[in-house]
Amino acid sequence: MTASAIDIHHHYVPQSLLEEAKKNGKHLGVELVEKDGQQSLSFAGGPPFVLHPELPAIDQRLKMMTHSELAMAALEAHTATLGYRLTGEQGENWCNVYNDGIAELVKRYPDRFVGLASVPLQDPPRAAKVLERAVRDLNFRGGYIGTNVNGTYYGTTDFDPFWAKAQELDVMVVMHPEDVAGADKMNPYGLKLICGNPADSALCFGFLTYSGVFDRFPNLKLCILHGGGFFPYHLGRFDRGWEVRAGPRAAKAKMAPSAYLKNIYYDDMIYRLDTIKYLIGLGGVDHIMVGTDYPYDLGDWDAAKKIAQLDIPEADKRLMLAGNARRLLRIK
Repeated sequence: MTASAIDIHHHYVPQSLLEEAKKNGKHLGVELVEKDGQQSLSFAGGPPFVLHPELPAIDQRLKMMTHSELAMAALEAHTATLGYRLTGEQGENWCNVYNDGIAELVKRYPDRFVGLASVPLQDPPRAAKVLERAVRDLNFRGGYIGTNVNGTYYGTTDFDPFWAKAQELDVMVVMHPEDVAGADKMNPYGLKLICGNPADSALCFGFLTYSGVFDRFPNLKLCILHGGGFFPYHLGRFDRGWEVRAGPRAAKAKMAPSAYLKNIYYDDMIYRLDTIKYLIGLGGVDHIMVGTDYPYDLGDWDAAKKIAQLDIPEADKRLMLAGNARRLLRIK
């Protein structure tokens, strides 16, 4: 297989962003701490997030892409660095600096990277403004958000200004777990990431579908990473809940969650070939892309190679390796 795949799940923290945090952190509401060779960021006095040393890396990133047969990658924030704890104004400033840093790397390597916009979703109108700037002025190809904003999920109309802008711009929004519900129970064995991340994606999917977001925005395109979390494997349970819940617990959505699969896209970062084949049966080959979760050890550097190993038509493989990402990210 030649290096033709496009990675939709690829984290990056620009060095210029860290330098700006060091220089103007007080104004931005961000603190950068360097200790024992490690760097960490905290927002509005919140807990520090220790940065993986390869998050700002470029040479190591390009080597990994070559080894993993990736032609391109969509650069996205680490969700813990989106700064949802900041005020709306601070968040707008922070995300603009973040996006400018991503744009610099895309400009240096236009044939290897495209950008996904960090947005201050704690202030949805500002998030819409930042997304529009990134798409129209920086040539970004979509947005990037967490599964919730400081513990608030997408079950109200408060976030509609952002969804409306994403639909208007006709760009995909990529969603990644963060601030996981019940995380305080999951510290042993690293279960916060192993169980908590896919569970939070499933929880978010429930809020999105039951609250009617896709009724209000029928052309919204949402990519749920980690193969969609747990929801694709319990979709029947989501549909059953829509059918039987009544009264205050009744869903507001017009249709069962399975009716909105047309709006949902996935990466293949679920490790097993049989699980990827199940996801193909549920979502269709035109809704699945490559995802590595670089640079984290729970990631899968062989995500593209796994698609090549599937016993499916070559045309379907090409769609999942690159065709879908090219269409959704408008890569010529």
